[in-house]
Amino acid sequence: MRSILDTCIPKREIITGSFNPEVFTASLGPVIDYYKRGRSDIDSVYTNAELFFKEATYPTQGLRLTLGEVFGRIAGDMTVPAIHRLETAFGGGKTHTLIACVHIAYRGKELQEVTRDIISPELLPEPGTVSVVGVAGDQIPVHKPKGNLLIPYTLWGEIAYQIGGEALYREVEEDATSYAAPGRNYFEKVLKDRRVIIMLDELAQYAARLEAARPDGANQLAAFLMALHGYARNHRGISVILTLASAADAFARQTEYLAELISNVRGQEVSLDDAVGIGEKAVKGVASVVARDAVQVTPVQAAEISSVLTKRLFESIDRDAAREVAGEYMALYRKNSPMLPGEAISENFKERMIANYPFHPTLIDFLNYKLADAETFQGTRGVLRVLALAVRSLWQRKQSVPMIHACHLDLRSERVVNEILGRTGSSDLLFVLNADIGSVDTGMLQTGKSNAQIEDERNPHPYGHPLYEYTWKTVFLNSLVGREEGLNSKIFGITEAEALLAVSFPGLTPSQVKMALDTIVESAFYLRYEQGKYFASSEPTINSVLARIRTALRYDQIKVLMESKVRTMIKEGVGPFHIEHNVTLPEHIPDKTNKPILAVVSLTAEEIDIEKMIYTKGINMPREQQNMVFLLVPETVRVKNQQQSMFDMENTRREEARQTIETIARQVKAMQLLANNPQNYGVNPARLNEDDFKKRESEREQSLSTAIARVYTRLYFPSASGHIVVKEIKTAGGEGGVPFIQTILDMLIEEKELLTEESNNTADLTNLSRLFFANGDTISSVRLKENFFNLRSWPVLVRIGVLEQIIRSGVQKGIWCVFCMEDDNSTKPAEFYDQNNHVPLGVNLMENKYMLVTPEGAKKRGWGVVQAVSPDSIRENVISAVSRNGTATVHEVMEAVKNEFSGVSEQDVQEVIVDLVKEGRFAAFHGEADQAEKPKLIQGTEAALYTPLSDDVLITRAKAAERGWLEQQPDSLRLSGREGAQKLLPILKRLGSLYNRGATSSIKILDLANIQLPKGGTIRLQLMDVPPESMKILGELFEIMGGVIDMNSDAEAYIEIEKPDKACPLIKELTQD
Repeated sequence: MRSILDTCIPKREIITGSFNPEVFTASLGPVIDYYKRGRSDIDSVYTNAELFFKEATYPTQGLRLTLGEVFGRIAGDMTVPAIHRLETAFGGGKTHTLIACVHIAYRGKELQEVTRDIISPELLPEPGTVSVVGVAGDQIPVHKPKGNLLIPYTLWGEIAYQIGGEALYREVEEDATSYAAPGRNYFEKVLKDRRVIIMLDELAQYAARLEAARPDGANQLAAFLMALHGYARNHRGISVILTLASAADAFARQTEYLAELISNVRGQEVSLDDAVGIGEKAVKGVASVVARDAVQVTPVQAAEISSVLTKRLFESIDRDAAREVAGEYMALYRKNSPMLPGEAISENFKERMIANYPFHPTLIDFLNYKLADAETFQGTRGVLRVLALAVRSLWQRKQSVPMIHACHLDLRSERVVNEILGRTGSSDLLFVLNADIGSVDTGMLQTGKSNAQIEDERNPHPYGHPLYEYTWKTVFLNSLVGREEGLNSKIFGITEAEALLAVSFPGLTPSQVKMALDTIVESAFYLRYEQGKYFASSEPTINSVLARIRTALRYDQIKVLMESKVRTMIKEGVGPFHIEHNVTLPEHIPDKTNKPILAVVSLTAEEIDIEKMIYTKGINMPREQQNMVFLLVPETVRVKNQQQSMFDMENTRREEARQTIETIARQVKAMQLLANNPQNYGVNPARLNEDDFKKRESEREQSLSTAIARVYTRLYFPSASGHIVVKEIKTAGGEGGVPFIQTILDMLIEEKELLTEESNNTADLTNLSRLFFANGDTISSVRLKENFFNLRSWPVLVRIGVLEQIIRSGVQKGIWCVFCMEDDNSTKPAEFYDQNNHVPLGVNLMENKYMLVTPEGAKKRGWGVVQAVSPDSIRENVISAVSRNGTATVHEVMEAVKNEFSGVSEQDVQEVIVDLVKEGRFAAFHGEADQAEKPKLIQGTEAALYTPLSDDVLITRAKAAERGWLEQQPDSLRLSGREGAQKLLPILKRLGSLYNRGATSSIKILDLANIQLPKGGTIRLQLMDVPPESMKILGELFEIMGGVIDMNSDAEAYIEIEKPDKACPLIKELTQD
């Protein structure tokens, strides 16, 4: 987009610096004096008629109308009005019109070339033919001293004096020095046969002063005006021009000035209310006369203001560029129309942008309808002064902007600040400007920067625009007038939509401006948002109170808060770690805790030596449990011996991180202090609720947690290589420490640096085996524990109990064996556990006597070597052990068999015992071997679900019968073991057909075991209490099994049939030789 620097050429004096803003403060009197005395103290642009019309005058419709009718009347045209009242509601031009009348009245036809576009040449009078009267109503005295008396000094006396000098004044002195309005004789003497232009400026102030001088002063003024108007209407060559604001307009904006004028007249102080009362009463009668007689003319219409302004400030403006720029603004406004006032997308607003270019319409409206409302701003003249300074500043700084907005006013310029704040009576807000927006004395603040400047640096705009300064400046400027009424005033403050329109331009979007507005609540000291308006207030906001508290905070208070916050985020007890906070030296980390230590390095530490932290526990004191130390290091701390190439970058990032955390910590601490004792800081506790203080405090607390979490990103610990490594930790932080601890645990487990209850798969155990037996094929469990604590290349146990679980899992999976010796001279272990003989639960493997050995090492020593032992051999040993005394406990039987066969397992022995009990060879019972009382015996079919216990007693049938424990049983058929298999397997295929041919036997128990299948594998069949009908149904199953089993296998069978019938085909098969 094209910049105004390329499309507009300002007046030379503005660019060169010779521009004097007082050029716009001219008044009527000095110009008249220039013609009467030939000299003047005002700028030549007003006294040099040619320059005035060529360089400083835009031919508005009101100006052309006024000059045409005034000088038409002077020329004798009785058809045009004789009396004109200049109305200045839209934007000034009153004084400019009066000065134009003065020049033409005095020089007339000499100005034909420069007034051609303003007045018809025929109406120009001959030079020196028109008498000029110009009276400033706020300056003309109402009485003068004469000796010890005060005699009246009247408007009609002044008019006579300006027309005819001292001589004419003396002729009418009686009327001139009387408060009573003069009669017809006065007008005949003063005005008859003369061409006169009478300009009466600020009649309202004169009426008020005259009323203050004597009670009927205003009435006499009204009577004079009525007579003057009547005479002028009926006589050629006389034209009256006056300015009279309504009472509301005249005194609402200039109450203090009016009180001063009236006080001077009365010689005593008059209150503001009394002054307004006098003024309103005085104007009432005068206004009635003027309204009846005068024709109202507006020198400058609203649509003409921009042309007047640009005429005074610029040599040339590229109007094609104006249309182009307006088009780009409209594209921006339409895209963001829901956020802006409705007028923003109208064609009328587009035309206003073109007409006002390079000034944005919102700037013109702000100056004309807000600042101009200030009593001392001087209307359009004030507007011109401000715009001239704005143009000069932009060109001096070569600031490229598409149009000039209010936000482009340079409030860091003392001249601009004095002009705006001084002339709006807002100098008391200078400290607000310095603190929140930035101005002349901002550099004297403790921070050296305004709050808006701080926000712009914190969140810079992508195109470099000072977004926050522009936005907050606009809010400030819209707070300079209307402060007395506050939010009830239509001109005080600015709505969000108005602010978005006033600030945004192509390259700076409304959404960005809204973001800056939203930040006011959090960051500004004196800017506020209430009842739908943004505004500046001299009353400090909660933010400014907090700023004072922050300034007074000591660093140790901030440090304690930060340390406390870290403690709440990383707590003891939420994981396996012993947590040690505020670590800065090796001695801060305890040794021999027998659990992992998470050492949290202090945020405020300057530098730490990682190696010393892990390897030592103080000066010249080596650390024993070096493998148990994990260092959590924040980015705010420098790590010794880091790479030099990274030093500068790390140093910058470290300082930024530290400043960020300390800044937020200061904010949080200040909020805590204010919340605890608001009265101590002059704040009503209710205000903390009104300003959503608690919500903000909570948000800042969370921001502090987040900021701290973001810097604790480095975890140092010994790795499998034995060297110290660093891993990045990413966590959202939060209260309670769970995110931190869990993130660290997850990372360590993934890196295989931490062993947990789940670290028991074959791969994990195999890797551990390499560590365990790196220096030999045996190692004690106590040494293992010490290695886990001390050796940096070893992983870390999440808790000490995990070691015993790992040892047991390794035994079960055959990765290693466990043993203990009776004494140092033993050649065989007193206890030996391997894959076939697991470690009993009651064994405490952490006792000093237990050791681990590799399976190969055990085999070399002949420990736990498994020799194939046949079931028959076990059977014979079991029978022998029980039969020796007729009774034996299961434990005694086990020991007897193990002494005979070292490789036999308890499960093998238990299976043989169960078979013998089922066969009826033995009975089993729970009790004592030598008891006389009959126990409940387990025998025969009852043993189907029997599991032998160590203390159970086995007894032979003969011994049981001897003790009288056996009852006479009915006949039954029992076959068992290999004998049973040899009888049963050959007829297995025919079992079904035997029952089809009439077999009637019910099967009490049928158990086929160790049935070998042709292609590998075994099958077992067990039937209980099966009637003949079911046996028929199972015929097909028997036939299939009989066809696939290996008849020569080591199969065993047990069958029991109660009350066998010798005629049954099945019994015949089983009993024949």
